[in-house]
Amino acid sequence: MPPSPAPAAAAAAAPPAPAAPPAAPHDDVPEHVDFDSGSKLKFVFGLLSRFVGVKDLVGMRISLPANLMEPESNLEFWNYQDRPDLFVDIPRAADPLDRMLRIIRWWYSKDTKWKENQLRKPYNPILGEQFICSWAVDRHAAPARAATDPTLPSETDPQAADPAAGPDPAFVRCVTEQISHHPPISAFTYTTDDEAIAACGLDHVVARFTGTSFKVGAGEYNAGVYVLLRDSGEEYNISHPWATVNGWLTGSPYIVVSDQVVIVCPKSGLKASYFTRPKFAIEGKIFRHDYSKDAGWSDKERRDAEKLSKIPAADVLCTLSGAWNSRITYRMAGSTEDQLLFDMASSEVAPKIVRPVEEQDPLESRRVWRAVTDALHAKDYSTATKEKRAIEDRQRRIAAEHRAAIENQKHNHTHPAPAAEYESRFFDFKHDIKAGATVRGPPMDMTKGRPYLKPGVLAELFGKRE
Repeated sequence: MPPSPAPAAAAAAAPPAPAAPPAAPHDDVPEHVDFDSGSKLKFVFGLLSRFVGVKDLVGMRISLPANLMEPESNLEFWNYQDRPDLFVDIPRAADPLDRMLRIIRWWYSKDTKWKENQLRKPYNPILGEQFICSWAVDRHAAPARAATDPTLPSETDPQAADPAAGPDPAFVRCVTEQISHHPPISAFTYTTDDEAIAACGLDHVVARFTGTSFKVGAGEYNAGVYVLLRDSGEEYNISHPWATVNGWLTGSPYIVVSDQVVIVCPKSGLKASYFTRPKFAIEGKIFRHDYSKDAGWSDKERRDAEKLSKIPAADVLCTLSGAWNSRITYRMAGSTEDQLLFDMASSEVAPKIVRPVEEQDPLESRRVWRAVTDALHAKDYSTATKEKRAIEDRQRRIAAEHRAAIENQKHNHTHPAPAAEYESRFFDFKHDIKAGATVRGPPMDMTKGRPYLKPGVLAELFGKRE
């Protein structure tokens, strides 16, 4: 394993100090509430109602009763590899349009975890926390046919995501790290061992409660997800839509993806733009785009040009339709026949391969939160809340000490300047991650909000794992 990270992060995993930790914010939130299914929704709705109008609930780091928590860290839960078999299938296509279709198929598959509309709140990661895992994919699975072939399957072999599938599996590797505590930002990368495809980005999520709905979307430091294909040299950037949880007043909450997604690929000259409409409907187009025009456009002009009604018919190569929570189809320009691209109903989340907790680094997620998770599984909610708050209070104390050091340096220039809040263990950046992350410009900058894996990280992390 690499050497220990910055002292602030290492201290986050240390045993609690004997002194009493500072009180958690919103301490009037009870440590444990006995719920049936209806009262749980009423409690959450009542809690959220106290924060109507707050711009970012995620940034407030509200501490919930432990029995409302999903027993895993957000670094583990919030990932985009529900279907790693569809991820490795992307670079197999020889045609740029087909690769764009497979990018879209993989992007939709990331929501497999949400298809049952189950509401979940994982643990808030501590600064320096890491989640490291792999997925096994059958490297000999037959690649999907070209998009222009009407027999294109919506899936590869379902066993392709099974770690037991095939005697010689290929692996998709995941490295995720919490690189900022306030605002909460994590960096991630996924790549295959042969590096034929990689995806990376920063996750900065914001959440708002309007009084009737709960909205979650990308924060200002989130530049979307980058996908890099080695053989074609193509780089894609995928924007994040907003998602909304409706149905609080009826007691039957459900998730709706309710915004535009734009996928750009300057090298191929293709762009995809699609919208989620009422009742989960999807409408979109893949079209040719002259990226040299972007430099002369304002942000408003670019956004207007991405509206479906403004895309010239002569530039459209393919249309998309269906519903994000069921079946998505595509239709090639000039055709009258819809072809199946992805079927959410038949999609299942692929299992992760993670080292035993005892063998993990002290800052790996399952080890950091082990005491909380064990107590939750045992339904010992009092202990779970106690352990959870001990971890959170250590994090707050470290952050407060760092802020105090900064203030001391401002007023006493002879005092040494404090180190950065955290120096990433795994990633480098070409820009200050908190300087804003506008990618599509103008002008377009495909390095904004993009983490670069440090040399040797994959060999260090995964050379010992299989």
